Amino acid sequence: MTFSIIELVIAAIGILVLIALFAGGRYRVAGANEALVISGAHGSKVRDASGNVTSSDDHGVKVVVGAGTFVWPLINKVGRLQLTARQVEIGLTNENAAVSKQGVGVLITGQAMFKIAREPERLRAAAERFIGEPESQIETMVKNVLEGSLRSIAGTLTIEELITDRDRFQQAVSEAARGDLEASGIHIDALTITSIRDTKGYIEQIGEKNLASVQRDARIAKANASQEAAVKENEAQRVIIQAERDREIARAEALKVTAKAQADAEQSGPLAKAEASQAVVQQQTELAELEAARREKELLATTIKPAEADRLAAVVRAEG
Repeated sequence: MTFSIIELVIAAIGILVLIALFAGGRYRVAGANEALVISGAHGSKVRDASGNVTSSDDHGVKVVVGAGTFVWPLINKVGRLQLTARQVEIGLTNENAAVSKQGVGVLITGQAMFKIAREPERLRAAAERFIGEPESQIETMVKNVLEGSLRSIAGTLTIEELITDRDRFQQAVSEAARGDLEASGIHIDALTITSIRDTKGYIEQIGEKNLASVQRDARIAKANASQEAAVKENEAQRVIIQAERDREIARAEALKVTAKAQADAEQSGPLAKAEASQAVVQQQTELAELEAARREKELLATTIKPAEADRLAAVVRAEG
């Protein structure tokens, strides 16, 4: 039996098509936010998105992120892990309430954002832990671990510490849960405590006490403000009174100076007149004295001296 070239070509093409269909049907591609987990192949390694081997430890599991790989039928089992962030509600109710350091039952609610880590070793840990399990199993495990850590950490703190330093509480819970979650390939992005209550009304009493303290402080502050305002008002009034007194004193001083100046002016008139009259009298006296001296000299020159001269001449003649 012989085959023509055309028949051989057709047969070859058919075989290639079958191989392509088989290969296409066995090739699996991981999405951008998921990991392919291929189990059942001895010697499989953990690979990153580029296909590079990141771990030589042989667990019979291959993990591929953002890439594709062949899966052999009857040999390999394929699973997918979602790597997107997810949210889980956590809470301690009356049935599983925590007990604070003071022995008071504490009811706590919160939310956690988590995802399966992308690091190869942690991806493989998640694959070994969750492959074949429903997605809800992952959320249940995370919820149980976080609630256990909530209960454990709350037991080391007082009610006051729980409600006044919530950030510290959240951080302590995250740290306590980190080891168990990382062992299962889970990474906690954020943990938020949304409410803290207690079973005995202890927190409410603290709130009432704080409210009373705030109201008392407000009353004290108001009284202090009123007192300060009264002091400032009295000081302002004192300043006004002092200023008015200073003005009156200044006015009285001005009036006193004015009166003295006026009295001095009134006295200066007669005094000046008397001084002027005295000067006139003195001047007249001096003039009279000068006139008397002049007359005496004139008399001496015109009468006494000629008479004395005549007498002396007569005496000389008589003796001669």
